[in-house]
Amino acid sequence: MDRSGIGTAITSITAPGVSALAEVEAGGLARWCNEFSANMVRDWPGRFGMFACLPLQSIDNALREAVYSLETLKADGVCLLSNYDGRYLGDPVMRPLYEELNRRKAVVFVHPTSPASMVPIDQLSPSSLEFPFDTTRTVASLIFGGITTDYPEIRWILSHAGGAMPYLAGRIELLTRNNPALRERIPDGFRRAMATFFFDCALSVDPAQFAALRELVPDSQLLFGTDYPFGPKGQIAETVSGVLDVGLEPGTLKALESDNALSLFPRLRDFQETATEVD
Repeated sequence: MDRSGIGTAITSITAPGVSALAEVEAGGLARWCNEFSANMVRDWPGRFGMFACLPLQSIDNALREAVYSLETLKADGVCLLSNYDGRYLGDPVMRPLYEELNRRKAVVFVHPTSPASMVPIDQLSPSSLEFPFDTTRTVASLIFGGITTDYPEIRWILSHAGGAMPYLAGRIELLTRNNPALRERIPDGFRRAMATFFFDCALSVDPAQFAALRELVPDSQLLFGTDYPFGPKGQIAETVSGVLDVGLEPGTLKALESDNALSLFPRLRDFQETATEVD
């Protein structure tokens, strides 16, 4: 963080989270992870934030852990994976959790995981293709499952620039145009529905991909992120240099580096000196 000029990092438990465990064990490990993260925040105020890990084997357990983490541990938000046993985030079973998160105007960070059914492509890792496509699927399920309209106070962050969605948004807009049931979920159009999400740039500062994202959403929705410690060696430095190389105006660069994140996490404003990392 120091070498790359990162003032604050918000940590999360990435894929596969605690999803491979039985219900009781998953709950215990999620609580241990969340208390560990809360101790980091306490011991290093301003340097770290935390997104709580939730045990989604049981929606009731996940709801209890969300309340404990947000209320007692003062978590900055919660982290959800793109699917749980093949259930994407727009599934109705998730609604009790969303009701509570909406009431609290919580931040929800969405990180992809492997789909329930996957056929690997040659030597490519799941994170190369499957992760961005799983993000794409879960975003579509959130929008067309009515979650984003029914729970408008939840603030969603999508990792990896929203997966393939910046490229596919126009296609979805066109192919849903004559479907009244789907258009009810996007009364102002699909692009407007996407503009309510925040997007981090982890592993996503390729000029073509970044340009597509900026065509889809306003610059106020862009966040810095690196996916550290996963991914190739030196990826923090590559992400920093990549952000500097895509030709952002100074105001937009500052917004991506810190200002947009501080709008989501105002408690960090007093500590902020450089960029804020959300992934």
